Amino acid sequence: MSNHVHMLISIPPKYSVSHVIGFLKGKSALYIAQKFGRRRKLGVIIFEH
Repeated sequence: MSNHVHMLISIPPKYSVSHVIGFLKGKSALYIAQKFGRRRKLGVIIFEH
């Protein structure tokens, strides 16, 4: 089972790459949350200064 996706997309010059990727990540996160709910285990992340 694959855990990633390869995509080839064309982005118009008026949109930045980071904006388009952020949009796609946001939409995919919403889709996954709606489809699977909160089934994953939430871990603790500790940031050291």
